[in-house]
Amino acid sequence: MQFDLDPQVIERAFFERTKELHPDKFAAAPVTERVAALSRSRALNDAYQTLKKPVPRAEYLLERAGVTIGDNERLDPEFLMQILELREELAEARIAKRTSEIERLCQVMKGRRKAAVGALPALFETNDLPAIKEQLIVLRYLDRYLEECDTALDEDDE
Repeated sequence: MQFDLDPQVIERAFFERTKELHPDKFAAAPVTERVAALSRSRALNDAYQTLKKPVPRAEYLLERAGVTIGDNERLDPEFLMQILELREELAEARIAKRTSEIERLCQVMKGRRKAAVGALPALFETNDLPAIKEQLIVLRYLDRYLEECDTALDEDDE
């Protein structure tokens, strides 16, 4: 499985295919052809959105390899405890309206997320599917934490 893709190559291929499949090219065609063109165009847009971002691309490739991420996946208890403690720290800062503390916590988590995403290419290179799966689950936890950060910072803007 090839994970590393050149974003410019993806974009160029997308725009080339868009020209071929754009629904406007089928404006005078029969209804069935127009509907089919719209469907192909939508599928192309969905594929582009998946491929251009590393996490959705990794999830897609993992799924193509036959590995799915369920709702109740097991993770390292130490990691889960860390996340729980970080969420409590964020909640305390949120209640106390300590914006600078919330911003600091967000920056730390963004760094962790960047490192986790950065580890994906090497995992794909070795085709370590269980490790890829675990990394993607970790990323889901990190993303949820960052969503909580955004919510806390939005509250402070009000």
